[in-house]
Amino acid sequence: MITPRLKCIIDHTNGKTIADIGTDHAYIPIYLIQNKLADYVIASDIKQGPVNIAKENIEKNNLLDKIEVRLGSGLSVLKKDEADTIIIAGMGGQLISEIISADIDLARNSKLVLQPMNAQYELRKYIIENNFKITNEDIAVEGFKVYNIMNVESGWQEKFKTDFEYQIPSYLKNHKYFKNLCDKKRREFTKVIKGLRSSKDIDEEKLQLYEYWLRELEKYESK
Repeated sequence: MITPRLKCIIDHTNGKTIADIGTDHAYIPIYLIQNKLADYVIASDIKQGPVNIAKENIEKNNLLDKIEVRLGSGLSVLKKDEADTIIIAGMGGQLISEIISADIDLARNSKLVLQPMNAQYELRKYIIENNFKITNEDIAVEGFKVYNIMNVESGWQEKFKTDFEYQIPSYLKNHKYFKNLCDKKRREFTKVIKGLRSSKDIDEEKLQLYEYWLRELEKYESK
């Protein structure tokens, strides 16, 4: 089943040999091959369960000769220069950063399509501070859920002008789902602030940071 999130990832993916890290049901690899968007796909997952499900789905679609399933952690399943494009989607931004960091030389030699479920702020910081650049960014919406999809490759990128831009970069302001993204961030910031204020041992530094982000968000939307 290709959801708006998965379709957005697919729309930002191109290459002859593509790796889908954390493939789960292998929906993306199957779509890529069936629609002639890739010649070959390596689908991997760290758990045996998803690997078995992926293999079953690939076999049902008679694509065992076009999609190879591998069991393993992160980019360790790949050889150098084996995939020209690597998808890392459906997991936390911090984990995505760790996956890239563990095999950073391999990551530098491919185009990356990243879709963090959370910690987008931390992921953007990692990307820019480690000589990667965001070449494009899109937003997908499914009900109240809002997802960021980033095209990333090796290269220098200037740091954002403000800390808040690592939360919501200014280049997203004209996106049709910009308001959805702002609403999501408002819910996120408000929830954290409420939790911190009700805590017996308040983390004042974290509280001030989230209060700052909430104020910046309100300024951002009014511009």
